[in-house]
Amino acid sequence: MHISADDLVDVLRSEGLRITNPRRLVCTVIAERHSDHLTAAAIFDAVSTRSDGDLDIATVYRTLDVLEQAGAIKHGHIGHGPTVYHLAYEADHQHLVCSSCGSTVSIPTRDLRSFIDVITERTGFVPQVEHFALSGLCADCAKKSTTE
Repeated sequence: MHISADDLVDVLRSEGLRITNPRRLVCTVIAERHSDHLTAAAIFDAVSTRSDGDLDIATVYRTLDVLEQAGAIKHGHIGHGPTVYHLAYEADHQHLVCSSCGSTVSIPTRDLRSFIDVITERTGFVPQVEHFALSGLCADCAKKSTTE
């Protein structure tokens, strides 16, 4: 399901925000790059190239906060880098980050269902695994580490 910039603007409007050009541009960047995991800085940079200079980073963060509180986007943490944002309407997924080369792969959260179920059965704790990345070695780095 693809969400348009207008859909995101409607979310902001429903949350009582005035729709300014910078806020509309933030929504446009998120909608256009819906398959990317965008940082606030990346959104700011993309919007800055399209705006007439009336944008500040606080507007980006405030817009992201309102969109997240309304359930339109989610944030997550990939490795040791900054927080990333993506549309909440996308399928839940887990990030796998290589601790050697830094490559990132996404897999559907449903692929981790048995792992989640074991944790829940043993502890009663229900993990929300898509919020943080799992680190390890990608296939290429794992091959290199066994041959060294």
